[in-house]
Amino acid sequence: MAVGDLFRYARRAFFSKPTPERQLLRLAKQHAIRRVVEVGLESVDSTAQLLDLLVKQAKGEPVKYTALDLFDDRPAEAPSMPLVAAYRRLVGVGAKVRLTPGRLGASLASEANSLADTDLLLLSRDASDEALGPAWFYVPRMCHPGTLVLRRIDGEGDDPSSEWREIPLPEVAARANALLPRRRAA
Repeated sequence: MAVGDLFRYARRAFFSKPTPERQLLRLAKQHAIRRVVEVGLESVDSTAQLLDLLVKQAKGEPVKYTALDLFDDRPAEAPSMPLVAAYRRLVGVGAKVRLTPGRLGASLASEANSLADTDLLLLSRDASDEALGPAWFYVPRMCHPGTLVLRRIDGEGDDPSSEWREIPLPEVAARANALLPRRRAA
């Protein structure tokens, strides 16, 4: 990593605001991540910073990024995020970008088979258990033993901050298994 890149990383990972982005950049630095899936895109700029770091770490290997979001169909109270603008911003970083518009649960269910071997799965605040619903069933087929599954959660009580919390793979499997139909004994 060049000296300039090292200084940029240090500034972003230790001094950037908001703090969840710092947390994510540090985590990404510790793991070899080549395939990222983000369910519910919160910030195009934060994602671009993450992808920039991953592309530089990859040293010529392809970095693949997929985002599932409403994009142009976001509710009026949510920040605007046009699909074309998000694509232009993210593809400029050098990663292979695929954006899938639609409801989060339906998009995840339809895309899960093509997202096998995901290294980092990011679930935004919009990707609640209610929003994903039965799509949890498909998440384990996207994962491998080293997959990191992170969910962004809001601070508790009077704390307005948020952070990324890891969902262990056994918990992901338990959520998926809870959706399987139960057989009755004959």
